[in-house]
Amino acid sequence: MDIPGRQQTPVLPELRQELRVEAGAAGTDGAPTWLIIDAAQHRYVQIDQRAFHVLSRWRAGLSYAEVADIVTRDFGEPLRAEDVDQFVRFVADNNLTIEPVSGGWRHYASVADRGKHGWLMWMVHNYLYIKLPLLRPEPYLKAALPFVAPLYTRTFAIVVAAVGLIGLYLVSRQWDTFYTTFQHFFSWQGAAVYGVALILIKSCHELGHAFTATRFGCRVPSMGVCFLVMFPVLYTDVTDAWRLRDRRERLMIGGAGVAVELAIACFATFLWSFLPDGVFRSLAFSLATVGWVLSLAINLNPLMRFDGYYLFSDALGIDNLQSRANAFGQWRLREFLFGLRKDPPERLPHRTATVLTIYAWVVWVYRLILFTGIALLVYHMAFKVLGIALFAVEIIYFIARPIAGEIMRWWKDGDAIRATRRTRITVAVAVCMLLLTLLPWSTRVFVPAVVDAAEIARVYPQHGGMVAEIRVKSGDTVQAGDVLVRLTSAELEHEAALTTGRIELVRLRLSRRSSDADERSKSLVLEQELRTLTSTLEGLKKERADLIVQAPQPGVVAEFNSAVHVGRTIGRSEFVALIRGNGALMARGYVAQDDVSRLGTGNTGRFVPDVAGLPSIPVHLREVAQAGAATIEMPELASQYGGQIAVRPRSGDHGSKRLVPVNASYLATMAVDGDAGYPPVSARGVVVLEGDAQSIAGRAWRRIASVLVRESGF
Repeated sequence: MDIPGRQQTPVLPELRQELRVEAGAAGTDGAPTWLIIDAAQHRYVQIDQRAFHVLSRWRAGLSYAEVADIVTRDFGEPLRAEDVDQFVRFVADNNLTIEPVSGGWRHYASVADRGKHGWLMWMVHNYLYIKLPLLRPEPYLKAALPFVAPLYTRTFAIVVAAVGLIGLYLVSRQWDTFYTTFQHFFSWQGAAVYGVALILIKSCHELGHAFTATRFGCRVPSMGVCFLVMFPVLYTDVTDAWRLRDRRERLMIGGAGVAVELAIACFATFLWSFLPDGVFRSLAFSLATVGWVLSLAINLNPLMRFDGYYLFSDALGIDNLQSRANAFGQWRLREFLFGLRKDPPERLPHRTATVLTIYAWVVWVYRLILFTGIALLVYHMAFKVLGIALFAVEIIYFIARPIAGEIMRWWKDGDAIRATRRTRITVAVAVCMLLLTLLPWSTRVFVPAVVDAAEIARVYPQHGGMVAEIRVKSGDTVQAGDVLVRLTSAELEHEAALTTGRIELVRLRLSRRSSDADERSKSLVLEQELRTLTSTLEGLKKERADLIVQAPQPGVVAEFNSAVHVGRTIGRSEFVALIRGNGALMARGYVAQDDVSRLGTGNTGRFVPDVAGLPSIPVHLREVAQAGAATIEMPELASQYGGQIAVRPRSGDHGSKRLVPVNASYLATMAVDGDAGYPPVSARGVVVLEGDAQSIAGRAWRRIASVLVRESGF
């Protein structure tokens, strides 16, 4: 019977009887490890030598201090009761005891109750990853193993490497053809070929894992399909590989899938150079590109739980890499922020602990970017209501929830955190950063712009036709009205000739009306027809005059379209030349929507050119357009041509391209103060204007509010 007010001495719980312990693979430092085999859960828990010593002296009912004394006496290794307590919690957390350390069977009942979810919560927890076993392949793998044995020989590896190198060399000789082949796969037919290639190569990938595991005597209990964000992906259960003591064999099992994909990519790349155009060459191209890209970019990525993660884990000799790294990352973060001087999660060499910490922090940043990207993806893929729900689930459950959990841990350790000097420094830095975020201190407004002549004209033909003569070139000085290009139009000349002939015929008939009674009766009609034909001919003469492309202003031909040459037919939307005036300079650029309200007429600033060697020049704002620009008029400012304004190219009239800004942008004109001494060419850069002060938080809130308003449909 428990006596109120008296603290009970913690004792060892009873371990489950069906557990087995086997020697595991040696660590990278040569230290022995051991595996706790949990057949009921199909799990393998790795422990170090020190934990094995505790486990070997484990007897239910012993106190932590008694176990620590026994281990210290029998193995000569100093052990504290706190170390035993930490290991007991580790064993209980992995469900290796008959009952938990505290709570008895009620603890498991509460865990089971928390694990029961309705279908909605089940979807919330599992829509990112759903696993469906389809096949128990072990008998088939053992039967087929002799047939695939030659694939594990050194001879086959040399053949694959040779074929791959030859294939890459042959592709390099016709790289343009190989590269442009991508364009033919942006269609339903191309997508179907890629789908077949993906199924083939991923099936072979999983068979590579399965056969290699079977070859080393491991069980492969299931193969099937899992759904990542509702996208089907094949999987193979090779958990039994953890029983292997040879770490090299485990590395071979983990890397077998990537090796198979690379082998297929090598043969497909080689065959692509010899196959004729058709289905088989398209399939070879798909297998080659899928094999190279998936293997090198995705499967070998150690930040995702694919093959690269397990290869990296085995290479470091650290099992359960991500969970152990997270523990070190959280511990190091708390020590850096609060200086609690707590013991690390486990005793590891300093270099290994540093690697785990850096790995954890990199994974956190990667997951933040990845889950945010997935949230945006599911939002845009689903209809609006479902998209918003999935977006919220992704952000709350996978980003906000871990952050909130860490903050709750800080709250739990509040007394210890408040007592340290490091905490006061952290709070002071946080307050300063918060003030920098909230206070409106930033007055700079950055405007991507181009400095050019104040008088500048882009010349286009007024009428389409064939180029008959070109009279200027880039750099020539012209006056207003000078002929730049002369066009001809066979259709226009033919129509003018027909109209002239009809006019002559009508005049002839009118001259005969005094002698012909029939012509006299039609004289009014003929006179009206003559006036109409004469008017038509005048219009044709005006159109013929429009075939002469003239300079609209005096200046210098700064740019002449090299695609305009004699004998080529051009339309009215074809750019011919750029005439730059000889007068003052003007800066033209685009202001982002968030910055328009911060500017007014007369704001001063400086233009900073992109080209090294040109000086910055003072400018002042003249005008900002009242409405957002439908297109970017200066192509050099568009992202498609290396500028800073993100655009979406759209097809315009007569096959022309329109550069539509992704975000609302407002055209701004700025006068250049003084003589800048710039050469007679346009200069791209950024105008830094002094506007109204703005806080970072205010800018972020306006950006979020604008997105919410836009996406809400109001």
